[in-house]
Amino acid sequence: MNILEFCHEEIRSFPHGCRYCALWVVRREGAEALAPLRLLFHWTRGRPTGGPVSGDPPLGAMLQAVARDREALTFPSPQAALWVEPIRPDGRAQGALALWFEAAEPWREGVFLWGQRLAGRLAPVLGYLEAVPGMPTTLNTDQLALFGDDAEAPAPAPARRSGRRSRSAGVLPLPRPLAIPGLPGAVGVSEEMVRLGRTVADVAASRANVLLRGESGTGKEIVAAAIHAASARGGGPFVGQNCAALPETLFESELFGHRAGAFTGARSDKTGLLAAADGGTFFLDEIGDMPLALQIKLLRVMQERRIRRIGDLTDRPVDIRFIAASHKDLLTEIENGRFRLDLYYRLKVVSLEIPPLRQRPEDIPHLLAFFLRRAGRRPQDMGITEEALAALQSWRWPGNVRELENEVQRFLALYPGLEVIRAANLSPEIRAPGSGEIRAEDLGILRGLPQACAMLEQYLIRKALAVTGGRKARAARRLGLSRQGLYKKIARYGMGDLIGDGERASA
Repeated sequence: MNILEFCHEEIRSFPHGCRYCALWVVRREGAEALAPLRLLFHWTRGRPTGGPVSGDPPLGAMLQAVARDREALTFPSPQAALWVEPIRPDGRAQGALALWFEAAEPWREGVFLWGQRLAGRLAPVLGYLEAVPGMPTTLNTDQLALFGDDAEAPAPAPARRSGRRSRSAGVLPLPRPLAIPGLPGAVGVSEEMVRLGRTVADVAASRANVLLRGESGTGKEIVAAAIHAASARGGGPFVGQNCAALPETLFESELFGHRAGAFTGARSDKTGLLAAADGGTFFLDEIGDMPLALQIKLLRVMQERRIRRIGDLTDRPVDIRFIAASHKDLLTEIENGRFRLDLYYRLKVVSLEIPPLRQRPEDIPHLLAFFLRRAGRRPQDMGITEEALAALQSWRWPGNVRELENEVQRFLALYPGLEVIRAANLSPEIRAPGSGEIRAEDLGILRGLPQACAMLEQYLIRKALAVTGGRKARAARRLGLSRQGLYKKIARYGMGDLIGDGERASA
């Protein structure tokens, strides 16, 4: 299999807002710890401001990652960041993936998640990939001197106090958070969010206005930013405003701007948000809270593509794409006379529904790991009990993803030294008896039989590996599978984080 064919789809899901990134993939050629590396693939996007000039791979860092089997993040210059992730097909590093990007990159978290996802997908097939034509056969030019004499005897990976091998029964490892293709900054594996990511990529290619519907805390602004970044306007401004955050008396001035002296207190000229969004995208969050009088003026802007500041006598043209979001039922607001029907249809050219967290419980472990890592903790060193995970997945999450993030922050504040999340560490309402009862509005949790079976298989695989301390052969026997069959299921379900587990010889 040619690695170009394999990486084609993954490159399509690269965060579009990232200005520059260089990618290298290498594979160990030989069984010895310091065997030469073979360069399989090299890809760049954009032009660097502080990245490598020659395009040569960061060989020393990649050899160190393979030899010591650990990831590394360094800042070789004030402008550039280098991240290296080992690729582990059989439980120990056999290759590495390196990413070089701008240190101040606003999409760096999305780049991290994309790289981890790619490393997980490369692991099962690393040994079968053919290098891109023209790549060097091996990289063996005095590699040891590149990162010091201690490389001759690579230190074993340090024992983790609460690593997967030492966890007791009933404690599950946290997964490596996987990015959702097409949604930079979003994490999850649920079918609903993956489908939304594919839809976002299609919608971004058009010029149509978009209406996002979803409960508070579901990530509507992340979806809006993804649409903007993937569109032809990605290089233009992305301006957002929460319509519920401004008093009605200031709303018009914030949107349209004003001239000096237009009203009492207007001491200088002010550029409005609509003018600031010219050439880009304007995101109106919670548009259902916009005052009715301003809805008429916004409708005129959308129809004529012209704006007039308060106090001006002339209009000026603007080129804006509108994305609006609301947690309210706008049709009900229209019936009650609080929202204009003509504005609704102007906005609702394309309508996207963002599912609440309770309808995609399989995303909760990935989001949990993501928030822990963003707070500076290593999810691979932590675990969660089955009782705690069941409580989290059965909670209704009225605040959705934002509420889950607050729950993680609460855990870190109250239990900073704990490495296993237990039911007793959760908020009282989440662990309260009866909190997991299924209600009529929660029936979206139920899945069709094929998807339910897939979710059960993934749970049982993680459970078996937790019980056997990460030993693939023993876990496969418990599940009634061959070792190769277990690897195939892990690859099929995209559970790349499990490939990275250390594997002991089965007794």
